[in-house]
Amino acid sequence: MNTDSIFFSEKKPVKKIALLFTIPCAIVPVMFAAAGLMSIPFGSLLFRFDFILFGAIYIIYFYGLLVSWQLHKNWIPFSLFAVNLLSLLFFIFHDPTEWLGYICVFSIMATSVSNQYFRVGTFACNEDCKI
Repeated sequence: MNTDSIFFSEKKPVKKIALLFTIPCAIVPVMFAAAGLMSIPFGSLLFRFDFILFGAIYIIYFYGLLVSWQLHKNWIPFSLFAVNLLSLLFFIFHDPTEWLGYICVFSIMATSVSNQYFRVGTFACNEDCKI
């Protein structure tokens, strides 16, 4: 299995967490943030103004995509993330329909999988992903 050299060589904690968020093994916080942001039309999910926390997770995720892009220079993860953001914004501000939620969730999963593939060369996650 190929190792993620950019992840294991990184020393800064914020950059390391951002890189960790962009792999499919550690996508749970980003998926939770997507669910939290999709709950804006219906009320807060955890606490009042929780969208600030969820927005910060999305910003860290985008930062991880930028750091990964410096290595692989491929536009596919960014285009999938743009689909995610557009479907999320359309869900929040226009029409909270079920199919937009599916597009949002599946596009963030596809973003992480494609970013993992372009960064490491495989879809599989490394077993020793430690911060």
